[in-house]
Amino acid sequence: MKNRGIILAISACLMFLGVSSEASAKALYSYSDLFEEIVEIVEEHFYDSVRINQDFPAIKNTYRKKLPQVSTRKAFSALVNALLRELNASHTYYLTPEDYEYFHLSALFSESPDIGALFQDQDLLYPTVGIMTQSFKERVYVVSVFSESIAEKAGLLKGDEILSVNGNPYTSIASLRPLVGTDVSFEIRRKEQAEPFKIVMKPVLINPKQEMLDAQKASIRIIERAGKHIGYIHLYSYAGDEYHKGLLDAIAWGALKKADALIIDLRYGLGGAWPYYLNIFNRNIPTIETIDRDGRKSTVDSQWRKPAVYLVNAFSRSGKELLAFGAKNYPMVTVIGERTPGKTLGGRLFPLSNKDMLFLAVQSFRIDGVNLEGVGVAPDIEVPFDIRYCSGHDLQLEKAVEYLVDELSNENKRAK
Repeated sequence: MKNRGIILAISACLMFLGVSSEASAKALYSYSDLFEEIVEIVEEHFYDSVRINQDFPAIKNTYRKKLPQVSTRKAFSALVNALLRELNASHTYYLTPEDYEYFHLSALFSESPDIGALFQDQDLLYPTVGIMTQSFKERVYVVSVFSESIAEKAGLLKGDEILSVNGNPYTSIASLRPLVGTDVSFEIRRKEQAEPFKIVMKPVLINPKQEMLDAQKASIRIIERAGKHIGYIHLYSYAGDEYHKGLLDAIAWGALKKADALIIDLRYGLGGAWPYYLNIFNRNIPTIETIDRDGRKSTVDSQWRKPAVYLVNAFSRSGKELLAFGAKNYPMVTVIGERTPGKTLGGRLFPLSNKDMLFLAVQSFRIDGVNLEGVGVAPDIEVPFDIRYCSGHDLQLEKAVEYLVDELSNENKRAK
């Protein structure tokens, strides 16, 4: 745990810098230098030395020959990411300040001196309206709307297609950076081939770590169904003990305490969870009863002893996959959704001389001797879900609620 601030098995899910594109010979020389800087880091730190020694010399030479064709930062980023994909490893990609993970990962590793120095030890902020997006066939869709975010309050829904922002193509950072604090018109399509409409939102600057923690707290709610009370919480990030503490507090003291069953949503966002987080389902830990001077009694229980579900999908990465694996193997939680992506290497963030970042796999992980990289975890109950144009309707969440209501009903029958 000593290097935990530097190395984590996390998802990968962000900074405020800009460098103009250059086409001159001087720029080409700069890209050449940057390319050599990157391959040197890869050769020195990539977790698989055999792959580096056997295959990487040919890979880097192939892409080095393509450098003369590179004249923009975007093209250079594409070339380097193509090179890194040849390594077939998760947690390995090149990030610029136009990528929201540049900010998310920088916030996660902000205690590292080289990351802090890059931001001049100031608070790390990025422009946001509180959404996560995914591109499918060159179209951009909203895959997650943070609870109580600007986007949620404006009426944006999961599954919406973003057609444009103020008439221009949408990109997660560039579309919002110059418009922070102003009214921005998002052109949205909610149903395939339906007429677009507009939603106006005002982007803000926020620390991405705090944004996810605030959204987690705001996501807590009780879903009432068939006389049962199903608790729900979305852990957008699990990369830090503060997120797990938020879950524990909600169970022991908060709105989830009296729920009949619990759904923990692990879809999207960052991983970073550790297997010991599963200890909240350990029923062999005693409860505490407090009694005040007037005889009033109260029970304090930090454990969850009732039915529970983990919701997962192809974006439940890294540490979240370790939780899903443990939940299935020991069994204590039912896993519902889709197979996780098998992205479980340990990544380290390397700031580069031009202020961009290299995120590189520097460790492999095994859980109970099993390597999940490239394999992932299959759910107990599979629920395929095409999020495009779903109008906010969540099939996986609905299945989890239905399953837990049935479980509670069966428990009641057995008790009789």
